[in-house]
Amino acid sequence: AEAYLKQGKYYRAADTYTLASIYKPNDPLVYAGKSHALFAAGEYMSSALFLSRALRIFPEYARFKIDIVAMVGDRDKLENRIVDIKEWQERSGSAELQFLLAYIYYQMDRLEAAKEAIDKASEKMPNAPAVLAVKKAIEEHENSE
Repeated sequence: AEAYLKQGKYYRAADTYTLASIYKPNDPLVYAGKSHALFAAGEYMSSALFLSRALRIFPEYARFKIDIVAMVGDRDKLENRIVDIKEWQERSGSAELQFLLAYIYYQMDRLEAAKEAIDKASEKMPNAPAVLAVKKAIEEHENSE
């Protein structure tokens, strides 16, 4: 699946993770991988759903750092994805998209933006395990600096 991601074959990567989830339904990395592939493909709500599923199984995954630029392809593409998510979020008011933005910002070490996004997501989804996991990861990272 990672090879497909590097080749820019995001849907093929997502399909590979779907197949893996049949064999490993409780493996959070399968859902996280699918989330990353869907994010790279521009499927933001689905990406947020699978990231949420991964964090429900393994909340500590929120603290794991990934090379999000390499996963998407390059920094320009990543920045375009972020602009795209912000536009969708402004139109829809979606807490799920705020949650996804917080996670992406956290991965990029943009802690101020991550905190702002997770706080907005928390207002609408205060008890969501995935939101709480990302919020905790951001706070712990801030406190360690």
